[in-house]
Amino acid sequence: MPTLLMVDDDPGHRQAVRIGLTARGYDVVEAADGRSARTTVERVRPDLVLLDLGLPDIDGAELCRHLRIWPNAPIIVVSAEGDDRRMVEVFAEGADDYVVKPVVLDVLAARIAVHLRYAERLAQVTEPDVLACGDVRIDVAGHLVDIGGEIVDLRPQQFTMLEVLVRNESRLVTYDTLAKALAKGGEAPDRKAIRIGIHRLRTALGTGPMRPTVVTEHHVGYRLSPPG
Repeated sequence: MPTLLMVDDDPGHRQAVRIGLTARGYDVVEAADGRSARTTVERVRPDLVLLDLGLPDIDGAELCRHLRIWPNAPIIVVSAEGDDRRMVEVFAEGADDYVVKPVVLDVLAARIAVHLRYAERLAQVTEPDVLACGDVRIDVAGHLVDIGGEIVDLRPQQFTMLEVLVRNESRLVTYDTLAKALAKGGEAPDRKAIRIGIHRLRTALGTGPMRPTVVTEHHVGYRLSPPG
C-alpha cells in the first residue's frame, strides 16, 4: 500500500482528502505545518507528497525544496493559489505537479497514480542520486545539501569532499582519493589545501546528536563516522 504524506493546515480539507484516498487504497499520513512535515517525512519515508503552499510557519515553495532532498519522492502541490508565476516558482523548486483547489478526488487520485507509476519505472533503471548520513542529505544532481533540516551553501570543494566522504561512509578516504576527486581533470590540490578544505567542511557541518563526524586518520586521510 503506497504511503502519501499530505501537508496542509486545513483540517477539513485533510479529512476529506484522507477519506477519499484511503478508500482508493492509499495510506495517508498528515502534517499541519512545515516543521511537522520535516519530522514526518524522515520517519515515514512517503512514496509521494501532497503539499499545500499556504502553511503557517514556512512558505510552501521553500518547504518543497527541502522535501525534494529528504524523501526523493514525487511532490504534487495542492493549493488554492492558481497564479501562473506561483506555479513556475514551485516547479523550479522541485514540484512534479500542481493541482488547484478545490480538488476533484478522482482527478487527484489519477495524478497520484501516474506519478507513482513513473517513479516505480524510474527506480528500476536508475539509482536515486541522493545521499544521506545521519541528518545530512546531499542532492548530487541538484547540488544541494541539507544539514539538520536547513539548506547549506557549500563551496564546490567542500561539496565534493562531503559527497566522497558520504559515499564512502565509515571507510577510509585517502588524501590521494580526495585529491583526484577535487582535481576533475585539472591540477590536484596538495595535502595542506585538503586539510584546509576539511576544516571548513567540519565548520559547515557543525555538531548534533544526528550529525556525522569527519575523523582524521593521521598521515593517511579521513573517515566519515555516522552518528552513534
